[in-house]
Amino acid sequence: MLPEARRHAPHLRLSDAEISALLLASKQAKDSSPFADALASATAKLRAMATGERADFTAGIDTVMDEAAWGTKNNQPDNDTVLRLVEAIMRRKRCSVEYRSPNKPFTKTYEYDPYRLIAVSGALYCLGKVPPYENITTLAVDRIQALALTESEFVVDPGFDAGQYRREAFGVISEKPIDVMIRFSAEQAPYVRERIWHPSQRIQELSDRRIELSFRAGGMFEITRWILGWGDAAEVVRPAGLRECVARTLASAASVYEPVVG
Repeated sequence: MLPEARRHAPHLRLSDAEISALLLASKQAKDSSPFADALASATAKLRAMATGERADFTAGIDTVMDEAAWGTKNNQPDNDTVLRLVEAIMRRKRCSVEYRSPNKPFTKTYEYDPYRLIAVSGALYCLGKVPPYENITTLAVDRIQALALTESEFVVDPGFDAGQYRREAFGVISEKPIDVMIRFSAEQAPYVRERIWHPSQRIQELSDRRIELSFRAGGMFEITRWILGWGDAAEVVRPAGLRECVARTLASAASVYEPVVG
């Protein structure tokens, strides 16, 4: 006899729209996900469930959308490392981490208390703390060379707020938020308007078709790099420190292209 829960479970059948959504989501995520193999396997099973006209429908889903993977990381995190991090986060287990920064020729080993995994621009990061330091330390999961759970348990800092982190960080760097205002040219204004660059953003329309985008976020390096990507279409109005940083970087970049004499 079937268990009680099985007897009363509703008969579930996925609609074509639901299958489309699952297959398209898998297609978008699989190349940049640490669970690429699992997604590919799940997708194959989903296709195998389809029969008749639905089989033809699912077989043709690959003709609907292509994806560009420019800018994604060459190295993806090891699946076992991700699963161990998930276990450590859920069980509140301190980890021993062997980590290599891209600008360092050697690895460094230390203890790490993982709080939360976040995905940004196709890359996976972990938020946590390196005891006994108080600041949040963000690790790129693909740079973890080895990870092991220890027997020690940790307590999540009651002051840690994942929602606040997402609201305040411009990217993955955890820093004190600053008030930023950037003035964009009339030509680029339509492209700025059509995206949400940060949850706190506000847009002020100017009389000459230019716009001013304001937001409050932390991560000076990431904000600067983003502004530089707009070239001369973006002007930092405030804060003064960010304006000076962008100006110095642009001057340095311009010097690289000075004519070579001789």
